[in-house]
Amino acid sequence: MKKMKRLIALAIAALIVLGSAGCSVPGQNEPTQSGGTTTQTQTPTSNTGTTGGTAGNTAGNTAQPANQGAADKIFRYSYSVDIATLDPGKINAMADATVAYHYLDPLYRNIQGVYEPATAESYDVSDDGVTYTFHLRKDTKWSDGQSVTAHDFEYGIKRICDPDAASPMSYLMDVVKNGTAAASGKVSLDEVGVKALDDYTLQITLQYPSDYFLGMLSMSVFEPVRKDLVEKYGAEFGSAADKMAYNGPFKVTQYGEGRLVMEKNENYYDADKIKLDGVEILTVADGSTAASLYEAGDLDYVEVNSDLASSQYAGMTSSYYSGADDYAALNHNNKYLANKNFRLAMNYAIDREEYILLSHNGLYKANQRYVLPQVHGAVGDYGDEYPLEAFPLKADVAKAQEYLAAAQAELGFANPSDITLKLVVTDSEVAKRESEIVANMWQNNLGIKIDINLVPGATRNAMLVANNNDFDIIMTGWVPDYSDPYSYLELWYGPSSYNYLNYHSDTYDGYLEASRTQTGKARMDSLFGAEKTLLEDGALVPLQLREVHYLVSNSVSNLQLYFMGYNMNYVYADKN
Repeated sequence: MKKMKRLIALAIAALIVLGSAGCSVPGQNEPTQSGGTTTQTQTPTSNTGTTGGTAGNTAGNTAQPANQGAADKIFRYSYSVDIATLDPGKINAMADATVAYHYLDPLYRNIQGVYEPATAESYDVSDDGVTYTFHLRKDTKWSDGQSVTAHDFEYGIKRICDPDAASPMSYLMDVVKNGTAAASGKVSLDEVGVKALDDYTLQITLQYPSDYFLGMLSMSVFEPVRKDLVEKYGAEFGSAADKMAYNGPFKVTQYGEGRLVMEKNENYYDADKIKLDGVEILTVADGSTAASLYEAGDLDYVEVNSDLASSQYAGMTSSYYSGADDYAALNHNNKYLANKNFRLAMNYAIDREEYILLSHNGLYKANQRYVLPQVHGAVGDYGDEYPLEAFPLKADVAKAQEYLAAAQAELGFANPSDITLKLVVTDSEVAKRESEIVANMWQNNLGIKIDINLVPGATRNAMLVANNNDFDIIMTGWVPDYSDPYSYLELWYGPSSYNYLNYHSDTYDGYLEASRTQTGKARMDSLFGAEKTLLEDGALVPLQLREVHYLVSNSVSNLQLYFMGYNMNYVYADKN
């Protein structure tokens, strides 16, 4: 029977490849967060956890598994979209960041919220909390045999600050001394607070004390990069498996055409403890096809969409909150969306409870605020310390109409039906359904018109930069890079290159700036003030916290699922 299931699954995959030749297949990978989950050898059972945000691009076909030897321990899973890049300086998607977590080795590694030494054996921090000095291992090598040095980290981090490199994540360098100033071209890279004191000592000076800084070090923006390879390959660096070197537990051997293959990196300093021989990641745009491949034994792990989780696999999946905080982003450069009352009308017109029921069969959690409640607060979880319900679960049409009338008086438009807003969304079936639901609510409750534009994921992601006016509304979301409210809130800081809302508030910016000089509860009070200001301004429309339902093979153990910086950790996983 298993052999028959395998043949059926492969036949379906082959049909999709034939049917999609020469055209784009819908797919999406959006920002997400969670409390950690570790799998042991198990049969999946019903279970709930917690979720967290970033985006990917669209697959052009559905790949099929390669035929490794039966004795090899190859962990296989799929994404609905292609991995966009291997270049750590270009990564801005959770899927891409998760894969990079396994082929690159940071200074410190985030293991479900615990920060453990990796390429750095130890660190010292100055009394004022601003200067970190990292002491690197001397036995670390790249996959081509060259030693990993502090100079590789200095180059990699400063490259994120280089305006010519145009890193989509340069806003994260705000924490590093002169990082933002360099990214905006105001100072030279030599003035950025990152310096290799010798081959195995790296000093990082911060712009301000940051309790969460160690939690950022697993991110791709703080990974080492080989200057000689960037100079050799130029714009093609990271575009193919052989156009990069790898210092992590795995190395990429194949990348492209819907498949990414990694092998155990024999040069990794901890290679003796790596149990998997390799990893194979397929691009499978259709969730039903991915589930069929799992049932046939061709995938060891599969994420199950809400349609399947509530029907075919009801009661069979495990779940966790991925950290994804999904929302409709409003472009404040639009003359209507620049109006606070108009934005609040759009928020109160949304029935979040009905949205979750219609879009995901009630399996996600409706979001009434912006910051994920599960991130760290002053002592416990932020959401417990600072509860907030900024908008109701059910639409308040009367209040929405009041705000719309106020906006009409201020803006002077004759009739709401004269207003058409361009809504951009990725071209997956799920994203299309989500957009149609919110568009209907806005049209029915406010009388405005919504023009839905479906685009490939990569196109949507490229729009997520400040002062891009190719959209009025864009469906997207965010997964935190580190477990702190600031990871969500820093996006909308006025000068941020990632501020694609084009939101500008002196009050909001003031709270963020104050938090940089504070610690403990005072700091969290400021961050909560920023969140309340954002929502009181109706700056965006919160929609949902994403819960990921999944199936995992009995043969896989020690697979960790998390919400911060990555969604999956299989560094020390095993497969029977």
